[in-house]
Amino acid sequence: MEINVLEKSFINISGEIYDSEYINLVNIEGDKVALDERTLFLTHVEKERLNVQPIKNYNDAVYIFKYKHVYGMIGDVPIKEYDSGRIKCHELVMPDTVQGMLSNLHSYNCEAAPILLAHRKKINYSYYISEKKYVENFSLSEGLEIYVFCGVEAVKITKEFVDEENVYVADGHHRLYTTSLSSFKSSVLSCLISFEYLDILPIHRLIPNIDAQLFENAKDFIHRKFNVMTEHTPLSKGKVRLEYEEEKFVVDLIELNSDAFWNNDIYRLNTQIITQAFRIFDTGSLLYLSNMELKNYKSSPGKKNILIETYPVTKEEFMNCANNNTIMPPKSTWFAPKFPSFLVFKQYK
Repeated sequence: MEINVLEKSFINISGEIYDSEYINLVNIEGDKVALDERTLFLTHVEKERLNVQPIKNYNDAVYIFKYKHVYGMIGDVPIKEYDSGRIKCHELVMPDTVQGMLSNLHSYNCEAAPILLAHRKKINYSYYISEKKYVENFSLSEGLEIYVFCGVEAVKITKEFVDEENVYVADGHHRLYTTSLSSFKSSVLSCLISFEYLDILPIHRLIPNIDAQLFENAKDFIHRKFNVMTEHTPLSKGKVRLEYEEEKFVVDLIELNSDAFWNNDIYRLNTQIITQAFRIFDTGSLLYLSNMELKNYKSSPGKKNILIETYPVTKEEFMNCANNNTIMPPKSTWFAPKFPSFLVFKQYK
């Protein structure tokens, strides 16, 4: 696997940390952030605040980071590795999303959030840190430490991936595909983390505004067709928990005589419960909750919503699907941790 240094990159040295979903692209002019009227999803006040945050330029660099017990690296991944199939994908890309992203690539000149790539190899980043051949290091809030390596030392670290046959997309399918279609962008800002440091968390479902009679019809169908258990039954592979108003129960999904994809919990949930029991054929009408969002929702649940709690995909199941070029249903995986956005930037034009 070819991993390269970042030819021209920047790091936000303000000390502020932003969510990984906060912002993907920015403009940098004269070594300063220059967000203008083209950025419609931020207010004028927000753009002014971001534009004055100090950034520092490093060329031919990679960034090793340590977050609590997690180590990883920020580098540049050639899109040819994606085109060749060495970067393994598991999620469908949506044409409308890609169209918008292609347009945005022309309007900005810097990536501000890395895609997340998981790999099998364990790399001893603590050794490179202990050698103290980095040009600078930063201690940020939330226990995040970043070490900047440049030139020969940066190249040495990227060589760790030469014997890695594949990496796996944990987050960033649309950005990879968009880059593959671009005529002027040939690589992607990437965060590489070993599977040993990553967790795959569940993504829960909300079916909004369900009439009580529709729920009763669906519940009757579920009790006739499935093994239904009490609400206190622990979730495991093949089990989902449904909650509507005061009713809660766990459903044992029907195992299929097939491979891992067909027995993927989200596929079975979509086809056996959401489609058959609730007669919902457009999953775009569903709402999705991370574990943190689930906790917040449970403190003040919405009325007439059906909450479906799911169990996470295992790493082995995930890799098996990706290696077999199988496309998992949307919102099957939530990888953690994710590197913040608006922290490391890669200038691509």
